[in-house]
Amino acid sequence: MQQRIREIIADVTGNSVKAIDDKSCNQTVEGWDSLAQINIIVTIESEFGVAFSAEEMHALNSVSGIYEALQRTSGKAGFV
Repeated sequence: MQQRIREIIADVTGNSVKAIDDKSCNQTVEGWDSLAQINIIVTIESEFGVAFSAEEMHALNSVSGIYEALQRTSGKAGFV
């Protein structure tokens, strides 16, 4: 799951997957601006079949934050 998150972020921001690691965030990844943030969230929601609340979206500014939110959201939906 983390690899796919990195791939999505790399694709949306125009970076190589090698440039994105588990510690990457909107402050460290070139091209991860507000528009990219929206595209990342929409792609993650579509790809993983989840929907984030407005509160959760504020924490989706890093690879680890997205992964943790997916774990919580996926767990609620009955799959991990």
